[in-house]
Amino acid sequence: MTACLTAGDAIGHYIGMLEAALTPRHEVAVFADRGTRERPFLPSWTYVPTRRDILWFHYSIGSENLACLRGRGPDFKIMDFHGVTPPELFSEDETELRRLAEQALHALPRFRDVFDLCIVHSDYSARVLREAGYPRVVKSPLAIGRALAEADAHPYLAERLARLEYLLFVGRVVAQKDVLGAIEVYAAVRARRPNLKFWIVGDRSASPLYQQRIEARLRERGLERDVGFAGKLADPRLLKPFFLHARLLVMLSRWESFCVPVVEAMGFGVPTITSETAAAEIMGDAGLFVEVGQVDNLPNVGQVGNLPSTVSRRWLQDGQVNNLPHYLQAADAILAYLDDRERSADLQRRCRTRAALFTEEALVRSIREIEREHFPHGNGS
Repeated sequence: MTACLTAGDAIGHYIGMLEAALTPRHEVAVFADRGTRERPFLPSWTYVPTRRDILWFHYSIGSENLACLRGRGPDFKIMDFHGVTPPELFSEDETELRRLAEQALHALPRFRDVFDLCIVHSDYSARVLREAGYPRVVKSPLAIGRALAEADAHPYLAERLARLEYLLFVGRVVAQKDVLGAIEVYAAVRARRPNLKFWIVGDRSASPLYQQRIEARLRERGLERDVGFAGKLADPRLLKPFFLHARLLVMLSRWESFCVPVVEAMGFGVPTITSETAAAEIMGDAGLFVEVGQVDNLPNVGQVGNLPSTVSRRWLQDGQVNNLPHYLQAADAILAYLDDRERSADLQRRCRTRAALFTEEALVRSIREIEREHFPHGNGS
């Protein structure tokens, strides 16, 4: 059961893989409050406890289906916790999403006696649930399906992207992801590498106000022709070429509980640069980590070492003082990475190795282990 079942998003892909993993041994029904035509589901209100079922509940935002959790109930209940975006990270015009996030956070402690088991996908999420008093928490990989890896890249798009050197962002274009910060970092790097481009791939519909700020920033920096927007790409044939030819994924989010694009990029040998701890946990030793507030050094798994700042002092004059340290680090780290072929090749190899931890096969093995150890009545044996 989920709040919204949407084709092309991370939770939607994950639910499809769960369904495939469980169907050989269980009858599976998918419930959602709302969704799209591409993915069939039952309305959440049609769920009826039977004492014989397992309710697998995806928890990430407030929704009508929280009504199914009013009491412990007769069915075995699993919370699949995807984290709740901190409400303060939404833009001013995302009032409904902010309200739903507040609802989910407020309700979270009340459900600790409702769920029999909690599944998380990062140490960060495990810590959140344990601090809320949840006693049974297990960690499982959040897999990336085979569709993207096995897709035939669109030949026209692939051929043209192969001609470019570019950085890449993939995700919802919202304030939480700090896309404005990523643009600032790109601007600083481009000052040293004028042929470098920046592609932003993701849905831009959530906050028109944030999109206006992005457009204004691009005009101020003179980057309208250097930053491209591809929109949300649900078709893997279109998304794959962007990963295939990217030099780095730039993910300077202010909050993540996992971060699927990091794993997608690793599958193509593309490292990520991030200052977000949950995303850094996922990428492990296969990317660049810039620690917020540590401007004098560059702690990252590629062992960049200490570098002098190469960024113009306009940063101090541009209202970016709060984020200045890790923006400066990110720009320097990117330049060092682009200029060091040996280190770049090493991180690319590390990416492909680490991506194997997040395959659909790894997910199936994990689900079978959870079934054997935690499901009631020997289910999954």
